[in-house]
Amino acid sequence: MRASQSLSRRVALFTSLGFAVVVVLSVLVMAAVLRVESDEQRDDALREMSPFVMALLTRAASLDGQTEMDAVSPALSDLDGHETILVFALVDQNGVVRASSQDHVAFPYPKSVGTNRFYEDETYRYFISPPNENGAVVILGDALGERAESVFESLLGFVGPMVPLVAISFLLVRWVTRSALRPLNHLRDEIAARDRGLLSPVDSAGLPSELHTVVATLNGFMSRLSKALDAERHFATNAAHELRTPLAVALAKVQHLKSRQAGRDVTEIEAVEQALKRMSRLVERLLQLGRAEAGAGTLDKAIDLREVLELVVDERAGANPEIAARLDVHLSDAPVMSKVSADDFAIVASNLIDNALRYAAPNSPVSVVLEAGALTVSNAGEVIAADELSTLTTRFKRHDARGGGLGLGLYISDTLARNLGGDLTLQSPAIGARDGVSAVFTFPRDEPRENVND
Repeated sequence: MRASQSLSRRVALFTSLGFAVVVVLSVLVMAAVLRVESDEQRDDALREMSPFVMALLTRAASLDGQTEMDAVSPALSDLDGHETILVFALVDQNGVVRASSQDHVAFPYPKSVGTNRFYEDETYRYFISPPNENGAVVILGDALGERAESVFESLLGFVGPMVPLVAISFLLVRWVTRSALRPLNHLRDEIAARDRGLLSPVDSAGLPSELHTVVATLNGFMSRLSKALDAERHFATNAAHELRTPLAVALAKVQHLKSRQAGRDVTEIEAVEQALKRMSRLVERLLQLGRAEAGAGTLDKAIDLREVLELVVDERAGANPEIAARLDVHLSDAPVMSKVSADDFAIVASNLIDNALRYAAPNSPVSVVLEAGALTVSNAGEVIAADELSTLTTRFKRHDARGGGLGLGLYISDTLARNLGGDLTLQSPAIGARDGVSAVFTFPRDEPRENVND
């Protein structure tokens, strides 16, 4: 899968590519125009030079047979064999070349191609002047290679600075788009902060007008989603409340029926009892889930969490002597003060302790340590891989289905921890051990203020 590019990079890239295409088209148009204009200028130069060359050559040569070319020939012969831009020749009325700058140049025959016109071969572009009073013409030739080279050098002088200009334009456009898209990044961060616990409307103040419609649509969607989640939450909570009493009554009747079956097979009755207990635990978890997802709050006054933890431990130890023997509780000597509500802390602590008892090695101890700012519950058992450990706080996720859990305890504890401004972390192996798991619930502390008398 290809890595996605940022919007600012895409805008800068496509804008720069568009600019580069414009530059290339401009260069092509400029090359065509420059070639035409250059040819016109050089043609005009040949035409304007022809009378002067004619006057110079006819002055040095006599067309009636008496010549002064003997004095001119050495100078012209010095030009022969050299690559020159301009070549010229004097042709009499009979088509005889009387004087030329280059003997190896095949000058056109005026009687065949005409006079007062331009003529072009593979090497030169010639201008054949009108004949003078004696019928002589002068032929001026301009090298085609020199014409092409002059056009190329002119284009090179134009294109050279454009290459770094395209690169500079890319950087400039990217900076501009990043600055212009900064409100979009702010909107992205606002959307990313929304989850099941925070579905408040996004404030469109300060955003460009183009994003107001997007924000309005998004707020409408979150409003509908919030109502749907509230309805789901209320249904689960109300259903759990309604089921608690019938389940308690049914469980009491089954236990009473079991007590009356002395000496009889009560296997089926025990199966019903276990099913009712499981349903009771599920109802309790649904109530806790509704509380967790409704958003936990803090108290105005700090409480000592040691007392809450003692109640949670006593409740479990009193219900089962085997559990009492397995719990190894260590409480801080100093008060553990926090504004976390007692109910929320009790839910987290009970879920962590129940989870540790359920998945610990048989008859192994479960360590419960409460210190300032943290509750740590550790149990012995197999080591859990890090990738699986990170998923255990999701809904209905269980490490081992044989444990009989519902897969909600760690999810509820993690949700409450985050809502309270704390954190729940899982470590395997357990802290200070070679195996097992440690669950660490960190919560906001309430530091006591010292009274200072001035």
